[in-house]
Amino acid sequence: MTMYAFKLAFSQIICSGCGIKRIRGIECSDCGRSPEPWEIDTATLARRQATARAQAVLSQPDTLPAAGHMGATEFLHADVFARLSEWMSVFFQAAAATAEAKEQTAESLEVAVSDLIELRGMVHSADARRPLGALVKVLRELLGELESMVDAYLAALLATTPLQAQNQAVTAQRHLDRAAELAHRANTVADTVELLTKERDVAQIQAGLLERTLQAYQLPDLLSLDTAGRDALQQVTSSPGTHGLGLLFATYHVLAQNLFDPDEFCDVLRRACTVFRSNPSVLRTLAATPAFEEDFKRALLELFDGSMEAAHAVDNAVHSRQAGRALLGIASALVEGPGQVIATALLLACGRKSAAYTNLRHKNATELVSAVQQETALQGLLDGLDNDLRTGRAHALVHYEEDFAVIERKSTTRTVTWADVIDGVFRGHESVLACQLALLQALGELGFTGFGLDGLWRNLGITAEQMTTTLLETMNCQDIAITVDRKRWHIEARAGSDTPLPTLIAMLQPFLPKDLEELVFTAHQHDGTHVLAGPTAPWREQREAPAGSDAQLMAFVRAQLSWTYDDAAWLPTNFVRRWMAMQAAQTLEATPAQAVARLRSLRELAILAKDEVLVWALSGVIRHTRLGQGSDAAAELNQLRTWCSLPAAGPKWWQTDQRPFR
Repeated sequence: MTMYAFKLAFSQIICSGCGIKRIRGIECSDCGRSPEPWEIDTATLARRQATARAQAVLSQPDTLPAAGHMGATEFLHADVFARLSEWMSVFFQAAAATAEAKEQTAESLEVAVSDLIELRGMVHSADARRPLGALVKVLRELLGELESMVDAYLAALLATTPLQAQNQAVTAQRHLDRAAELAHRANTVADTVELLTKERDVAQIQAGLLERTLQAYQLPDLLSLDTAGRDALQQVTSSPGTHGLGLLFATYHVLAQNLFDPDEFCDVLRRACTVFRSNPSVLRTLAATPAFEEDFKRALLELFDGSMEAAHAVDNAVHSRQAGRALLGIASALVEGPGQVIATALLLACGRKSAAYTNLRHKNATELVSAVQQETALQGLLDGLDNDLRTGRAHALVHYEEDFAVIERKSTTRTVTWADVIDGVFRGHESVLACQLALLQALGELGFTGFGLDGLWRNLGITAEQMTTTLLETMNCQDIAITVDRKRWHIEARAGSDTPLPTLIAMLQPFLPKDLEELVFTAHQHDGTHVLAGPTAPWREQREAPAGSDAQLMAFVRAQLSWTYDDAAWLPTNFVRRWMAMQAAQTLEATPAQAVARLRSLRELAILAKDEVLVWALSGVIRHTRLGQGSDAAAELNQLRTWCSLPAAGPKWWQTDQRPFR
């Protein structure tokens, strides 16, 4: 808590009525005698006069700046937040000087309050829509608290008694504390906006967004962020989605909180999910159509590039007209690229269109987007995609004016202010991002996990080393060094004492080069140095297997058994035996043919684990399944029953909420 203090002096005299000391010029609180006309405290009088002038300035209503309402570009370059930071110290210096009635600073308090009123006018005249709506709104709240704080401090300076001054100071401190909270939030928003508008390196943008998302959710690593993101996603869509989708939602939500409208983003996400879920057969057909996945991937790239271009356009321009003109091309690309892909998927899902996607993808983008915007069940899902801007620019039918653009249409003309253009483009990105996430959510629920996202970061220009480093940094790793030796990587890093290293290895796999064969990870932790090593192929098999399938589970176990932790197996022998025994017991309930196939898969895992006793026991169960009572496998069956009752404790590095299988 930040506290500022200044001293107020009150001159005292002996009351001629009761002989008790009282404050000069103030009615006696003991006998009620009025002050004499000659009782003048010049210092107090000067303080009150300076404060009264400042109070009169504070009570002035907002006046529109000479330049009129401020667009996003003008407000971004006005640097209001930095000016507010400087104003705080100026005000408190002036207040302290006024309290001491220093003649040389008689006007400083009035000037400080006047500066606050000017800043208040700028913030209240700013466009509170995208992309700076979040920053403007929090700054308005901050200005409100600062105004209340100043009002209370001025009342303290005007107080006639120490008790009155103290009471007003308590009120002022309460508003100052709230202002400090809002200033922190405004600083977070401003930093995020600056990252997106000024940073050009895609890897730095990715790392910065992940870092800010972790800060927003107050979490230490990506694993816990994915869990929290899925919990938040469930509140919006009634389903947590698949693993990894929580990260995407959390990142998108932070974008919405800083550049878009978070409430509208979540509303579009929820409604689009309902539409996509209503027709699972259509989604399955889309997911099985190679052209759709390729178009979806390309749309994701265009969406990312377009949003970055839009943010940079606002930052690079000095007038909203310049930003608006630059955004017209982005608005057109938004309709023709991701807008068309999402519009087609929505129309198919709601039943408005029934033709094959391979035919619809060649239709006019404007017509498809218009069909979505006119369909009752889909209204509001693609707001911000402006067909007039797309068509007008494509046919050179847009005329640029100082504060607006005039678009010629067949029958009429349409005037669009630059503020509307800027807000609309960012709203379009917001809508498409929400619909894209809803589509991924619905596809994931049908088993199509990671649809269209595989290798997306590579196409964004981020190298495997950069992505790996970013991921490790967000998992509390430091001093990261990656040594590349043909098809073998050696990663060395300092890791947090609570970081489950094998879980970290599993999370790294999707971001490693596809031709990588071996990975060695050396981690320096509080309890010493640990080395994890093994092949990457089993992890790829696990990712490529159908989500939730037995093949995926077996591939995951194969990966676990292929790796070593300080030259020892990841999984304890008793744990593997218990799990295998329980799997074998469940297998015996299947048909003989199915049971034998499953048991042979388990035996292959036992061979990989180099557990000869386990191989012997499973071979006996296979023989018993094929031959029945004449199999002479009683010893093997008894051994499996014994293993089923072994303690269930897993390896030490497992955390309860991270167990991949039981």
